[in-house]
Amino acid sequence: MKKLLMILALAGGLSFTASAQKKVEKTPAQKAGNKTEHLEKHLKLTADQTKKVNAVLLAQATSIDSLKKLKQDKKTSHLADQKIKKQTSEKLDKIFTPEQKKLYAEMKAEKKAKKDAIKKAAQ
Repeated sequence: MKKLLMILALAGGLSFTASAQKKVEKTPAQKAGNKTEHLEKHLKLTADQTKKVNAVLLAQATSIDSLKKLKQDKKTSHLADQKIKKQTSEKLDKIFTPEQKKLYAEMKAEKKAKKDAIKKAAQ
């Protein structure tokens, strides 16, 4: 009886763990939409800016998504990813006002600081 209960508990635990690991990948349109909403909220974008920002972010998300599907080595993939993100940042700078550029730079710096802190804590 104890063995049966142990086996059932183990099987239940394994099935729970397996189902918890399934990750639903967002589409490029969903990723761009989420980022656009975030920027719209924090930078107080106009309707025209929102459309332009969404188009730029959609192009970025699509490019990065297709890059991931190529399955290149990490270094090549990382360099291409950085290039895409730099181009996106340059395009966004042309859309933003000077005040929005300042806020956007602060947001990026905060995100980088958090990322660096997580990396440092993991070591």
